[in-house]
Amino acid sequence: VYKRQAYATLAANVFAATAAFNALKRAAEVQTMISALEAIGEASGRSLKVLASNLRDITNGAISMEQALKTASVGTSAGIDSTTLANLAKVAKLAATALGRDVGDATDRLTRGVAKLEPEILDELGIMVRLDDATRKYAASIGVAVDSLSQFERSQAFANAAIDQGLSKFSAVEGVELSGFTKLAATFQDLGQAI
Repeated sequence: VYKRQAYATLAANVFAATAAFNALKRAAEVQTMISALEAIGEASGRSLKVLASNLRDITNGAISMEQALKTASVGTSAGIDSTTLANLAKVAKLAATALGRDVGDATDRLTRGVAKLEPEILDELGIMVRLDDATRKYAASIGVAVDSLSQFERSQAFANAAIDQGLSKFSAVEGVELSGFTKLAATFQDLGQAI
């Protein structure tokens, strides 16, 4: 009997120590990311921390600051401008609301999908964009041949198509409020980072 109690106590202590270590490790990683984004922001003349804060506001607090920082980091490193990132966050919030998905996951998928030009990632959110169609439409809109588009223009074409389709498909849920638990989860995550 005493051996089982001792084992249970030891297991509980190991679990608590592991959880505390993981929380501290994650907080340190977020702090490192903030420092890196501030350095990148200074070099580029943009405040990526402000961009992350704006992304958080666009989702009505449904994503944590950590998620917003990651989104800003992935997006800006892929050359996505702040207006496009803001529109992607808006579409992600709408898609998540309509599909009953996590807003942070939807934001991550949409940003990564656009950054990597991978339609398969967007398909999971019901956004079916084909690169050939998007680049053809974009090239026609700016009056150039498709094969003369730069990599940035191809990315912008894909982002525009994803945003247009997302807004078209999910605009009906724009007035639907997110669950209070969704916002509370993001707030707890931020609080955990602060502690």
